Amino acid sequence: MAEERGSDAAGYLGWFFLGAIAGAAAALLLTPKTGREARELLTEHGGDVLKKAQDAAGEAQVKAGDLFEKGREYFEQQTSRLASAFEAGKAAMREEMSEGRTES
Repeated sequence: MAEERGSDAAGYLGWFFLGAIAGAAAALLLTPKTGREARELLTEHGGDVLKKAQDAAGEAQVKAGDLFEKGREYFEQQTSRLASAFEAGKAAMREEMSEGRTES
């Protein structure tokens, strides 16, 4: 449950950064500068924004991989526990059936 909340927080943080990048781009585009000045400004800052976005995407990919791995491990643990419980139930049933036959 706590991991689920952490995942939600990471998603909200990603949307926040996306909004911040969109806001910065809009601010640059709507500044009262000439076309050439605006293009130069976009060129200068565009590389930085792209680098930050790539870094954020890389970190998100790593976190997603970690979460996937944790989910897979949890699934394997639960599958193993279920199989063990099933086998214990079968053994108990066999034992009860054999005791029932010997009492007759």
